[in-house]
Amino acid sequence: MVNRRGVLKIGAATVAGVLVKMPDSGRNLSPTRAHLAFHRAVFDERFAECRGFAAELHSAGVCTSAIRGDVAKLWYDDLRVHLRENRLPVAGLTDRAALFCLEELARDVGMRVIFRADHMIDQNGPTQHTAVGQPSLVALTHSLPPEAGFGRAIAVLFGQFDISEPCHTSAQKRTGPFSPENKTALVSWLIA
Repeated sequence: MVNRRGVLKIGAATVAGVLVKMPDSGRNLSPTRAHLAFHRAVFDERFAECRGFAAELHSAGVCTSAIRGDVAKLWYDDLRVHLRENRLPVAGLTDRAALFCLEELARDVGMRVIFRADHMIDQNGPTQHTAVGQPSLVALTHSLPPEAGFGRAIAVLFGQFDISEPCHTSAQKRTGPFSPENKTALVSWLIA
């Protein structure tokens, strides 16, 4: 049912969304470094690629949160409360288990995974990237490097994410929480 309070919330969220996308004139940011419209970027501090991802987004003005595999404290003490009030997208580069948990928990606030890129890091070879979800981002992941540095590259690609693009469900529940043998499976993702 439409009521005054609902209309005011939508209006406030729209204004907040516009303001979040505006660069801070005092920091002399380039268009690619403008403050991104993400509530948060979650990263697993155990992995160098995840730390690079976080550093790139932090330098663009996005608030980052480090985890060490377990997302429960972050979710229950922080994310859930904020996302109930304002459902800006959450970006991340974590292991599969963390995304598996966040995907379930996000349903509690009416959000879901809309993009995911699996990054299979072979101990003796290149990294393979497989993406599903938002077509604009899937197309851009073909340019990700097969060597170290893809964490920063995916963060830059997330800077090109258009929240108004229709959401796809193809990114939901693509894989289980475990990595294949002799490989490290990281996943970059967007929840909206």
